[in-house]
Amino acid sequence: KIDYSTFIKFRQRLVKKRWFTKVFKSLTRVIAENLQDLNLILDSSFVKTYSGKDEKGSEYSGYKEKNGFKLHQIIDFETRLPLLQTVSGGAQADIVLGEKLIRAGPKGWKAQSLAADKGYDSQDLVWQTKQKWRFCRIAIPIRKTTQKLTLEEQKKSYNYHQKAKERCLDSKLLNQRTEIERYFSRKKRVFHLGEERTRGLRNFQTNSYMTSIMEILEFLAIPDTLLLIFTKLTFKPLILARILLIKTQQRK
Repeated sequence: KIDYSTFIKFRQRLVKKRWFTKVFKSLTRVIAENLQDLNLILDSSFVKTYSGKDEKGSEYSGYKEKNGFKLHQIIDFETRLPLLQTVSGGAQADIVLGEKLIRAGPKGWKAQSLAADKGYDSQDLVWQTKQKWRFCRIAIPIRKTTQKLTLEEQKKSYNYHQKAKERCLDSKLLNQRTEIERYFSRKKRVFHLGEERTRGLRNFQTNSYMTSIMEILEFLAIPDTLLLIFTKLTFKPLILARILLIKTQQRK
């Protein structure tokens, strides 16, 4: 029997060497680079502190009325896999961290679309996305600037017209963003993010990387899913699996 404290010490060693971060980036880099196209979804999810009280790096969210953290992610719609992520205190603005993720995205990605909710309605984010991925369609709804106008009246305004020129407001593409809500729900329900008996933002970051790594490994372990999804890859799934294994071993 291995003592619990031994696992904790080993985990701390891995955190110190940034092992979780490196493995996550190795896996996602190979997947993203070899998908023929990427339909991205951007969102965040609030996770309350395990103690229910203020912890190092946590912030009080007035909307949730709880202390906690936020996980900000960009996932691929087709594979439902996380590609980019970062964490913050629970009161941080989604738009600020969303722009950070866009800046972190490799320019070589074959990004076909980016969907997000109204919380990311920012011309700066749209501009940064277009600068990064020239042919990316941006599906972000335009928020109402005043309750005095109906949606149809607002559509006639100059502000709405200027924003709409840079975006794809196709309903099918806009509705893709709801997939990330189901993704976050499963992350908490199946992989128990937020239930770990650890405290502080740094531990939350580690837990977030760990759950994302498990999601990717779970995906790769299902043969039927590989055959179905990796037909979108530029080469065969067995070659990809081999590369993922080599990349992970090189990081050890």
